[in-house]
Amino acid sequence: MREKFRKELIRKLFHLTGVTVPLVYVLLGKNYAIFYTSSLLLASIFLEFIRIRAHVLFPLNKLADMISRHFEKTAVASYVYFCMAALIVVFFMSEKAVIVGLTAALLGDAISAVVGVGVGKHQVKNKTLEGSASGLTTVVVISYLLSKELVISIMLGLVFMALDIINVGFDDNFVLPVGMSGILYLLEGFL
Repeated sequence: MREKFRKELIRKLFHLTGVTVPLVYVLLGKNYAIFYTSSLLLASIFLEFIRIRAHVLFPLNKLADMISRHFEKTAVASYVYFCMAALIVVFFMSEKAVIVGLTAALLGDAISAVVGVGVGKHQVKNKTLEGSASGLTTVVVISYLLSKELVISIMLGLVFMALDIINVGFDDNFVLPVGMSGILYLLEGFL
């Protein structure tokens, strides 16, 4: 259990590098964020091709073996899905959807996974209630800190929890950022 927790913690710390996307958006603007995210996507596709097809040539083998889940050993890793999601969000959605949606999705997912693996006891499908609840709380707090809108923050938290628990049949590193940013983008027009 302790090794599983350590591995998940390292994995999620690596995932948190995705916060650089909204950071680039804030500091440099939308066009630079599109360029940055496109570059990340192209680099990740290239690295994944090498990792899967020519494993011995992959420069980060040790890291990949340490943080990859079993099914990711021969499949596309989660960071490629996140890069695709981030590019879609940055290109098509508002600044608020990028900053609040992506940041809340990344932090909520990281916290829910670490708490779920570390202390989760009550299974709901392949997740734990404790992990999902901690993710919901994280999303509400982060969303509120970034947007100062309580109703939207609570709604995003509930969307996160629903997307986290329900398996929609696609990688959650794509579904969570696009789903949460998309809901926020739609809510901006109504509230």
